[in-house]
Amino acid sequence: MPAPSGLRAFLTSRRLLVLLAGTAGCWFLLDYAYYGNTISTPQIIALLTPHASQTTTIAIQLAIFAVAAVPGYVLAIARMDRFGHRRLQLAGFIMMGACFAVIGLVPGMTTMVVPFLLAYGLSYFFTEFGPNVTTFVLPGELFPTRIRATGHGISAGVGKLGAFIGVFLFPVLQQSLGLRGTLLLTAGISALGALLTLVLPEPAGRSLEEISGEADVIAAAELVIRDAAEPAPAG
Repeated sequence: MPAPSGLRAFLTSRRLLVLLAGTAGCWFLLDYAYYGNTISTPQIIALLTPHASQTTTIAIQLAIFAVAAVPGYVLAIARMDRFGHRRLQLAGFIMMGACFAVIGLVPGMTTMVVPFLLAYGLSYFFTEFGPNVTTFVLPGELFPTRIRATGHGISAGVGKLGAFIGVFLFPVLQQSLGLRGTLLLTAGISALGALLTLVLPEPAGRSLEEISGEADVIAAAELVIRDAAEPAPAG
C-alpha cells in the first residue's frame, strides 16, 4: 500500500503533525511580529521625531532597514549552514524578543534616539539573521518528498494569516496597551517562537533523505534489490 500523501499524511502521522505545527506555528508567530511591527514603524518613529515630515519618517524607516535588516539577511545566507538552520531561528527569536523587551521595559526608551535606534535596529537585524529566512527554508527541508510541497504550502499559508492578524491587530493594541505594552506582547510572541522552534530537528549538514527519514527506506530497498539480484546458492 502506498504511503499517504497530501493533508492525510499529516493527519495519520504524529511525527509529521508535530513538524507541521513547528514550521507553520513559527512562521505564524514571526509574520505576526514582523509585519505588525513594520506597519507600525512610522508611528514608532513619530514618538522620536514628532514634528518630522512624512518624507523624513519614510527616510528613517528606509535607513533602519538598509543598515540593520539587509546585512542580517546577507549574513544569514552566507552563514546559515555553518551556524545551523534551527539554531539560527532559535537565536533570532530570542534576540528579537530581547530587543522588544528592552524597548518596552526601559523607562524613557522611546524618547532616547540613539539607544532606541540601536535596539530597534538590532530587532530587525536578528529578524533577518534568523526566522525571516529560516521559516521559509525549514519547511522545504524537513518533510518527506511526497508531502514537501504540501507541508511548505500549509506553513506559508499559516504564516500569511499571522501577517494579516499582526497588521490588523497592532494599531488596535497600540491604542489599548500603548507602544510599550504592544512591544512587550511582541517580545512574548518571539519567546513563543523560540520555544516552538525546539520541536524541530536540525537539518544543517544532512541530506534531505536523511532529514525526512527516507534514507532508511532507500537503504532497505537497495538491500532488497541487491539480495534479489544475487544468484541463489548451488544446491
